[in-house]
Amino acid sequence: MNANAPSNLESDARRGDAARQALIGAGIELFGRRGLEGATTRELARAAGQNIAAIPYHFGSKEGLYLAVAEHLLEDVFKHNLRLIEVTEALLAGGRAKPASLLQALRDLTLALLTMFTRDETLAMSRIISREQIDPTAAFDLFYERAIGRAHRCVAGVLDQYSGLDSGPVDSVLRAHVLLGSLLGFRVAAATVLRRTGWLHFGSDEVRQIEKVACEHAEMYARALRRQARTFPAAPVRAPRRNEKLR
Repeated sequence: MNANAPSNLESDARRGDAARQALIGAGIELFGRRGLEGATTRELARAAGQNIAAIPYHFGSKEGLYLAVAEHLLEDVFKHNLRLIEVTEALLAGGRAKPASLLQALRDLTLALLTMFTRDETLAMSRIISREQIDPTAAFDLFYERAIGRAHRCVAGVLDQYSGLDSGPVDSVLRAHVLLGSLLGFRVAAATVLRRTGWLHFGSDEVRQIEKVACEHAEMYARALRRQARTFPAAPVRAPRRNEKLR
């Protein structure tokens, strides 16, 4: 029996894992800049320092690598956000959270999302997610079921509970989307923000200022909805039409 066999197997496993991680790292960057269709297998392999055959060997196809990139982003980059989502879901579950706790949850969600939209290290990731919003692939289901959809429901739930508005599930979704869209603008319209402010980039000082204003805006939005619920009688709740199924 070859005494070196176990160590050889371990060495092969380490090399295989290193190759997978290198390809995922290259995928985050190239898929972010060029999208699934735009990034070629040759470019991905070259950027990872791997043979082109490594992609089908480890992932089955370029699409398999793209899904592995999505999984990596969810498990690694999204870790803090997912923990925050779980905490917020637990807060909302009872349906009787204190107003101060709901406002704090809204601020926490705002700050967590801004981390994705203003940090250089999350640029490639947010590019991938932005592309998935415009032209969804199978990866969108992963992002939506495990992160995006849950975060969206958390923001909607916080606004609903805090405001007391009961104008129907579609309005609830749209109110949350208005707020989330204002945060996403710091990524998809960053060039306009930089030009208007005269900033060169989103450094730590700039990000703190964005966070301050964004949290103020989120809280003012929630308080305005709460005043609206107290000022105007609740309208009858309309059930969603067939094509308005909410998920």
